[in-house]
Amino acid sequence: MLNHSESLAEKFIRKGFWLYLFSFLVGPLGYVVKIILSADLTVEEIGLLYGILSLISLLAVYHDLGLTESLNFFLPKCIVQKDWTRFKSLVVYSLIAQIVTSTLIVLVLFFSSGYLAEHYFRSAEAVGVIQVFCLFFLGINIHSMNTTIFWVSQNTKLQKGTEFLRMIFVVLFTMGLYFMDRGNLITYAWTWIGGVVVGIGFGSYFMYRSYYIPYLRDAKIIYDKELIKKVIKYALWVVLAANVGTVLGQVDMQLIIYLLGTRDAGYYTNYLSIIGIPFIIITPIIGFLFPVISELHGKGDESKITAIKSLFYKYFAVLGIVTSMFMFVFGPAFASILFGEKFLMSGIILQYSAFFIVLNFLLQINFQILAGVGRIQERVKILWIGLVFNIILNLIFIHYYGVVGSALAVWLSWIPIWYLSDRATDMYSNGFDFVFFLKNLALTIIIGGISWYFLAPLLVGISRVQGLAGIVGISILTVLPFLLVNLKEGKMFLGELKKMKRGG
Repeated sequence: MLNHSESLAEKFIRKGFWLYLFSFLVGPLGYVVKIILSADLTVEEIGLLYGILSLISLLAVYHDLGLTESLNFFLPKCIVQKDWTRFKSLVVYSLIAQIVTSTLIVLVLFFSSGYLAEHYFRSAEAVGVIQVFCLFFLGINIHSMNTTIFWVSQNTKLQKGTEFLRMIFVVLFTMGLYFMDRGNLITYAWTWIGGVVVGIGFGSYFMYRSYYIPYLRDAKIIYDKELIKKVIKYALWVVLAANVGTVLGQVDMQLIIYLLGTRDAGYYTNYLSIIGIPFIIITPIIGFLFPVISELHGKGDESKITAIKSLFYKYFAVLGIVTSMFMFVFGPAFASILFGEKFLMSGIILQYSAFFIVLNFLLQINFQILAGVGRIQERVKILWIGLVFNIILNLIFIHYYGVVGSALAVWLSWIPIWYLSDRATDMYSNGFDFVFFLKNLALTIIIGGISWYFLAPLLVGISRVQGLAGIVGISILTVLPFLLVNLKEGKMFLGELKKMKRGG
């Protein structure tokens, strides 16, 4: 499953190609869906639909008691040892837990849909949408089992390719409803189910052909008491980490729905879509750190983990400040271009949190390292601290500043999370290139000032098509100075990759 002759550099280059190819294909598909829905539904309906999706995400952390994510830690070690018996056994343990817990959660959610609609979402339409998403909840968990195995074996082509197929069908179903004028909250909710059914079908086919037949067909399923203990212990910490991490990511939406209503939730969900754009670029490669670091840790190759953190910190810190500047300057334009003038408020919300994006980039690196080396407990403790900050700040800022206060509260809570996660991974630090960072910070300030006074006004009062073309053009113009200024550093980066390649 893993190519052990591949160097670390080759892993990131070759597999990174598939990560980014499919990420650039999948990312825009999600925006196509949301653009169509924003045009066809009211702000309140958008808030209700994505508010229910947010609730589903909160419940999803319990769907398998943490066993599926724990596979990310244990399966790479089974692959390294070619222990297909334990590999198959771990997958079966996780699948059984997932079926049982998912079914129980869905039953509770289905039969409480009326109560939630009346007392939480305060909308009669919520009943049907919640019940439809119960099926989505079951399906997406089965889909995630296939993609998890693709992921831990570092088969980025299958992992991202299956997700691409799922999303392309969601888009096709959504467009079909829109052009036939049959779209509403319920019918659009069914498009998610259609997509996940396609994803399960293709994913299961690839799983059977590429994994089960060559590796797992003849492997036995065993009852290994010690292995089960280790997995359950790790999984319990995963549940705690996933629980607090998901709550941290979704508590703002739930507080906005409950305290402010679905209209502000509609603005907020489209703000989340805009701020998610840069994560289309960084999430695939940062997420790929987990299986790579887990493999390196299993081999005891700690020096390469240090090299990875140093390289990623250096370049992602700069990418973060450039992204923050761009989002702050062009936030309102982004919202109007993507979702229409009625969602201008989404861009204003973005301006309140844009400058904290760089911290999120860096803490993601830290968390992948902690998870990859098995220190999941520390991640849980750090996230709990961030969650407490988040909830307190949300309650205060929502009261005084409304929906923009929630955005500011969430991103302020990332400050202690980044700091503590950086301290926790300090043993893998090898200094930070402040000269490189400050040089790019100065360039960012200059370009940001020029963009604020001269370029942003050009996007006011033009059509959405013209605005989209303008944003693309400005993005290219923004990137070029950084490429020129950092040309020497780029060559050094390639040189460092070659050293890692020679080191295997």
